[in-house]
Amino acid sequence: EARLEEARRVHAQASQDSQSSSWDVVDSLGSLSISSSNASETEEQDLVQAVPPTHANLQAQAQAAPVETVRRQFVCPEHGAYWKKVSASGNKRNGEFVARCKKCPVVGGVGLKYVAIPVEEERGKGLFECGECGNVWTSNTACRSLAQYCWAEGCTASDRMQGAYPKEVRAPDPGWLRARRFRARREPPIDENVPFDEGFGG
Repeated sequence: EARLEEARRVHAQASQDSQSSSWDVVDSLGSLSISSSNASETEEQDLVQAVPPTHANLQAQAQAAPVETVRRQFVCPEHGAYWKKVSASGNKRNGEFVARCKKCPVVGGVGLKYVAIPVEEERGKGLFECGECGNVWTSNTACRSLAQYCWAEGCTASDRMQGAYPKEVRAPDPGWLRARRFRARREPPIDENVPFDEGFGG
């Protein structure tokens, strides 16, 4: 019986040692897999950082990013002023705003381009807003550096000689459009065939 009890004890100890060793093997394998995955991710990151950006990738990123534009005025010596939307940071390396005159002839696939005039010298149709009464009006002869007075009823800004500068300036309306609007604002003609009401004002 003593030998049987000793054999049982030795068998239980052996089974316990084998189970603990198996868990140690599993833990070592898990740590090895985690370390190998971390090493592979680090290698991929280093590879991505090592690859230099190409011109095509940079151009694609620039086209995908939203570009802020502004409307600038240009003056052609032959065809006069014209307006063009350009990048807010300038479309030339030195930051200048350059645009081609569409009315000038194209020679050899290249048209004449002109530099934008200073912002304070831009002239055209301006949008004004009175700082006192909030009246909004437009003027086809506006200049960014010249203020206009508000003539709204009850507004005292003009009495104090306080003008408003244009909030926005763009291309002026053509003459035919101004004439059409002027004709639409005219009072209707008097019909001579309508009988006169003698009791009017009596």
